[in-house]
Amino acid sequence: MSQEPGDGGQKSEVACTECALRSFDRWASGSDNRFAMSVEYRPLTADDLEQAVFVESTAFYNRPTPERVQQTREFFPPEWTVGAFVDGRLVADVRTIPMARRINGGATGFGAVGPVACVAAHRRQGHVGRLLRLALERMREQGMALSGLFTPHDALYARFGWERAEAKKQYQMRPSDIRLRIKGGPGTVEAVGPDDWRRLDALYRSYSERRNGPIHRAEVWWRQSVLMHWEAATGGRAPSDAYVWQSGTGVDEGYTVYHAQPLPRTARFVPWEVDVRDFVTLSSDAYLGLWRHLLTHDIATRLSNHMPLDDPFPDLVEDPRKVEVVRNEGPMIRIVDVERALGMRPYAGARPVSFTMRVTDATAPWNDGVWRIEAGEGMLRVARQDGEADLEMGAGTLAPLYTGYMRPDVAAGVGLLKVNRAEVIEEMSQAFAVTYPPFSNDWY
Repeated sequence: MSQEPGDGGQKSEVACTECALRSFDRWASGSDNRFAMSVEYRPLTADDLEQAVFVESTAFYNRPTPERVQQTREFFPPEWTVGAFVDGRLVADVRTIPMARRINGGATGFGAVGPVACVAAHRRQGHVGRLLRLALERMREQGMALSGLFTPHDALYARFGWERAEAKKQYQMRPSDIRLRIKGGPGTVEAVGPDDWRRLDALYRSYSERRNGPIHRAEVWWRQSVLMHWEAATGGRAPSDAYVWQSGTGVDEGYTVYHAQPLPRTARFVPWEVDVRDFVTLSSDAYLGLWRHLLTHDIATRLSNHMPLDDPFPDLVEDPRKVEVVRNEGPMIRIVDVERALGMRPYAGARPVSFTMRVTDATAPWNDGVWRIEAGEGMLRVARQDGEADLEMGAGTLAPLYTGYMRPDVAAGVGLLKVNRAEVIEEMSQAFAVTYPPFSNDWY
């Protein structure tokens, strides 16, 4: 019997999706008492997306819904995700979003990994490890030389070559307590909306050009990840506030994106926090002007903003002790393809250098071996070489060296880097010099 278009058709589709999700729940919990007969690891197809929503939702203690299925279909092509199928049913998956990450004025293909999910009844059976290896193989084939992920489980991903390689600091303060010591030049603040994303993107691109860590943003990322936020109270997404700072001559020179959210009630009135998503400036006047704008939220109990490690804001206020500074970790980064990642990394050192390094990489064996690095004239040249190496390291150590998160002398001093020729430390420091410390405010 066919279903005519209209509300009835929508309700029928939702009912079918809900029925399918309940069926996945019974199977994944083991309540159908079946024995596993086969295991397959492969990219997902469109027919697998309902199962993916179930796995990803329940793995993180959320509820799978038809709305989540629709969002997954709309924003995530199935081939971005690889899955483990037991008897034809999905039990674990790993998604990789293709992006590009900036460093030293250049961009490198980047795989943003997340979520990594496995239903409880099938954990600790090796599925996630197999999927991470498969994801790395596919990233390499598709030209993604780097990968990143956010996790509270460092030890798990360190086994597969990811390592902490970015950092940020978080400011927390009561806006009414803060006074800037420097005024800055004249300008105006203008509210903008989602349809102004190109205006924000132009500022973001100018800001990111020479930076180390920002990712390239497409329209859908602006609309869904930057200009929207998750509301715990409603369990849904809501628009954020965005403001552009214009100079006295009407030139856009910065922007900020933020939203307000309630904190737990501790007294008669509900306290509020203003949480800043993006803070991008191209001039000192824009920097000071947007901070002045944020500090006008003086009825908020707390203002929170994540900034790069070299940001000087506490030194610009009358009482820096009223600004709480907390160091936060960024993503774990992995070198997916040593030859491509180094070959595409612009050279920011002061003089030509050359050395050899041995990389040990059991998870991505195409990286394993000795590499000769020659750096000069703005670029790195990379080639395989036989014989002994000046330096030796695991794949995990290479990532924080690559991003500038850790200096070679520090890595050597704590046992992460074996040095066979002492003078090569300075050469490696030149090869991995960065224009800015690694920082990105995007979450994936």
